[in-house]
Amino acid sequence: MNREASGQELRFLKEHQAYLERIEAGLYDLMRKYESHPLYQPMMYSLEGGKRLRPLVVMLVNEALGPSGEDPLPVSSAVELLHTVSLIHDDIIDREASRRDRQPYYRQFGVDSALLSADFVLGIILDVASRYEDRAVGAELAKAAVEMSAGEEDERKLVRNPNGVTWTKYIGVLEQKTASLFRASAVIGALLSRKKELSHRLSDFGFKLGMAYQLRDDLADINKPNELISLLKSKDQSAVQRVTEAADVYSSKSLDVLRDLPESPALFKLEKLVAKYF
Repeated sequence: MNREASGQELRFLKEHQAYLERIEAGLYDLMRKYESHPLYQPMMYSLEGGKRLRPLVVMLVNEALGPSGEDPLPVSSAVELLHTVSLIHDDIIDREASRRDRQPYYRQFGVDSALLSADFVLGIILDVASRYEDRAVGAELAKAAVEMSAGEEDERKLVRNPNGVTWTKYIGVLEQKTASLFRASAVIGALLSRKKELSHRLSDFGFKLGMAYQLRDDLADINKPNELISLLKSKDQSAVQRVTEAADVYSSKSLDVLRDLPESPALFKLEKLVAKYF
């Protein structure tokens, strides 16, 4: 991690420390129920070092719209678990040598265990979803999981057939693989608020936020072999400029969605999160 990125991480942690500490405590509280499970320790290994951006979106959206009587913390943990297991499988597919400066799950615990982690996480997510009165909470998690798997499969096929990589297909992968879970995070935060009627609007916010995040993240991988963005660049020399411009547009438009919401400390933090991190 370079100095600029490190400084950005430190600012992010400081500005959202109280929320991140609450998210972390909620995640570990949820997982404690499964301490005797043989996949507990491997999953805890994979959870270490995550930024917790998606659960943070759940919590900030929920507070900005006014919390209702249902606690968003367990489902924010479910969101993080879904994200984490997607990374576990990504690393197998991409044959990654490291994840967060350590060995990825499949190298540490084996491919078979890495595949079984999805069953473990699915069970936890189903349990969490069943706790909420509004069935739409579970439906949003399910929808995101389906879209994420579609995006991963489309990306896998494109990496193996680089001639098929186009701007449209590249954007389509990002929409499903990454933006879908950010969208679900924002929607869930809204569904559990006093203004659940704004969930459609917050869906638009989360989607644009996720697109901005992944486009900026991809820029860091622009020269890595077999990354979708590097394959796109090899066919289109304007790819870097297009990705940079698209990220700026999505980030700006995500902020536009929040413009006339009632002012609150949580809304300010949400806007600051977008402006500084996306």
